This record gives sequence, structure tokens and C-alpha cells, in this order.
Amino acid sequence: MPLRKTLILDIIVLLICITIVSFQDNQLYEKSYGVYSQDSINYTKSMVGDNKEPYISAYKQLISLADKALQEDSNPTPFLRIPPVYENTQGHINASRPLVHDAYRAFVLSIAWKLTDEKKYSSKAEQILDAWAENNKLISHREDAPLVSAYGGVGLINAALLLKENKSWNQSNFRQWVEYVYLPAVSVARNTENNWADWGNLASLVSYSYLDRKKDFQKEIDYTKFLIGSQIGIDGEMVKEISRKENGMFYTYFALAPLTQSLYVICNETGLNLFNVKTSEGLQVKKALDYYYYFVEHPNEWPHYKGADLNKPNKYWPSSLYEAMSGVYPQSDFDASLKRNQPILGGYLTIEPHHIAWNFPTLMKPRLNDSP
Repeated sequence: MPLRKTLILDIIVLLICITIVSFQDNQLYEKSYGVYSQDSINYTKSMVGDNKEPYISAYKQLISLADKALQEDSNPTPFLRIPPVYENTQGHINASRPLVHDAYRAFVLSIAWKLTDEKKYSSKAEQILDAWAENNKLISHREDAPLVSAYGGVGLINAALLLKENKSWNQSNFRQWVEYVYLPAVSVARNTENNWADWGNLASLVSYSYLDRKKDFQKEIDYTKFLIGSQIGIDGEMVKEISRKENGMFYTYFALAPLTQSLYVICNETGLNLFNVKTSEGLQVKKALDYYYYFVEHPNEWPHYKGADLNKPNKYWPSSLYEAMSGVYPQSDFDASLKRNQPILGGYLTIEPHHIAWNFPTLMKPRLNDSP
């Protein structure tokens, strides 16, 4: 065959390969909504359609919350300033509530829309997002505002990702708010240490996903890997959290929840499975989960604080983390003590929503493309 014809054929084959890879890459992004994949949504819908437990009970729980959210007004704060929780506990709670509650409601409504296709849910969620984009002009970069914006406000971005394909929603104002108000604030948390960095990393990942900033998303993956290497000790202890005396067990959960949620976002968006124990990161994460789970089951043996006032696990935490991880690691015994608490909401510390990571893990349990 003449050299020219061979060269032309080689170019054609190369172009076809590039087109296929590009199509597959776009398909992967199109079928991901940050903290959920289209596969997990379809699976839940099929389980609910077949009236399977515990999915049907968890679905009814979600729809009840969504229907309640339809009746409530949003309450955006023009200037979000949140005092430190240990200096002004009630002031911190009061200042956090508008953002956390609105973000949680928007997230709940957007999930309900994905599972039911009922426009009333998407319309109300969009109203909440638009209200924050229109009215919130500044988030403080001081005190606890960056952290709360990350662990609570991330629900607004999660909702936007689920609503992103809704062509009837004009997203321009909300996208600008995420770019110029939200991201600068959560980056303050992201650039610190301990659980602040984990929450800031998660908020940054979903924000970059929503804004289609793929290069920044890839850089954030590297930061996630750095956090795994710097925060997980030789035995699996979360080294930035265990020294926090009576709250060491809680803050271990409060770091692992966003860290593992970030890994699932990365897997959904890129196919990179950092849960896989054949990777150095996956091995460390699994070690951390195993280490902590032992003490969740045996809190009186917690070696890092022996005071009677140790803040021990309760029905609100860390059950959501291990309910989710039982989907990631189906061969583990993480779900052994969880059955009595199903369906698990996630994100609650008391009777109010507090943070947004591994919410509704019974209803929307993680599903991975490849086994860890």
C-alpha cells in the first residue's frame, strides 16, 4: 500500500479513537451528578418500583421531607457571618441555621425530583438556589463561616448538580454566586487542616464539577490524595482528630465523612476508584474505616481519651458513614450494627440537619463501577 494511503488510514483510525474516548468521557460526566451517579439513581428507582425494603421505607422518608420542604420559605442571609462554636454556641447555631436548612431542603427536593420527575420538587429547589444567588452577597472568610459554608452550604451545590440538566432553569446567577461568593469562602476551609480541609475539599470538588472546571477538578483530586496521606496514621487513626479529647471520636467521623464522600464524587466524575485497596490511597482509607469501626462498636476501648465525658457514637453518627461504606465494601461487616437504625438519614447531630455528606445512605447507597 502506498505510504500516503497508509498515513491517511492511520490518521483516520487515530481520529476515530479520539472521538470514542471523548464520547466516553462526556458520557461519564453526563451520567454523574457529583455525589450521585445515574446508575445509583436508576437502581434506587427500580428498588422502589419493586417495593423492596429498606428502599421503600427510605423513599417514603425522603418524600415526606420533600413535601414538608415545599411548604417552607427560604431565608438567605445577605452577609453570612458565623461565630466560633466553642465561643458562642447558640450564636453559631442561629447563624448557621438559614444556610444549612436551605441547603438541606434544596438537596432533598432535588433528589425527590430525580426519583419522581415531579416538577414541583425541582421548581422549589430552584427557588431556593436562586434566592441565595440573588440575596447572599458575601460569606465571611473568618471565624466559622468557611467551615459551615463547606459542610452545610455544599448541599446547595449538590442540588444544583442534580438540577443541572433541567433546561428550564436559568442558572447564570447561581453559577456566578458559586464562582465569586461560595468558592472563595470554602477555599479558606480547604486550605487549613483537619476536618476543615476535608469539608473544603469536598465543597471545592462539587463546585468545580458544577462549573465544568475540569482542570481545577483534577488538581483537587491531587489534594484529596494529599489529605489521605497526611491525615491517616499508621494504624488508621485520623491523626488531626484523635487529640481532641472528649470529642475525638466525633471529629474522626466528621473528617472521614467528607473525605470518603469526596472519593465517591471523584469516582462518579472520572471513574478513578480511590476506594480500591489495590491503590495506596484505598488501602489507607480502608485501614482508617476498619480502625474507627472497631471503636464505634467498642467505644469504651477508645485509647485516645479516657474521660467519662467521651462523646460516644449515637443514633445520628457515624451510622450514615458505615451504611454508605457497606455499599462500597460489600464484603465488610460495616452494616452489622446498622440494621436497627434503617432507614438512615445522615447529616443529623440532633433533631435538625447539620451537615451534608452521606445523606440518605439507605436510599442512595454508593454503587461503584469496579470492586474495591
